[in-house]
Amino acid sequence: MPELNMLLFLAASLISVLLIVTIILVVVNIKLSGKLRETRSQGRRLLSQKKSSEVRLGKIGENMAPFIEDWPYDHSKFRFLGNPIDGIQFTDYEIIFVEIKTGKSRLTNTQKQIKKLIADGKVSFATFRIGEHGCTLKKDDMNHCNLCNGD
Repeated sequence: MPELNMLLFLAASLISVLLIVTIILVVVNIKLSGKLRETRSQGRRLLSQKKSSEVRLGKIGENMAPFIEDWPYDHSKFRFLGNPIDGIQFTDYEIIFVEIKTGKSRLTNTQKQIKKLIADGKVSFATFRIGEHGCTLKKDDMNHCNLCNGD
């Protein structure tokens, strides 16, 4: 019988130790979960700040690009549009749609579509005339070699 009492005592002691260890693990888990949430939150804030900084840098780059030494054209003939394409560069022999990118930024889907329209020759010239008797829009057919001789 004393051996049975000893086994019951050891079993009760072991259960008590396991219970204490379980409580400690639960408390540690709760504290670590809180720290993990806090770390994730800080990570999201830092990522947001980084992205915001990249956007600001991109905007600065877009506005400064035509004025830097490496700009390959006459900067005075560049016209800013802003969105969806940054601008248009005029030369004596062509008109160039320009999208300025910094870092690892890529063309948006809209910009890719515009690029495709240009590549497919889907570019027109239009004159919108405001007169005493209303307004008119004249869209010239650009599918020929000679530009219109009109206005």
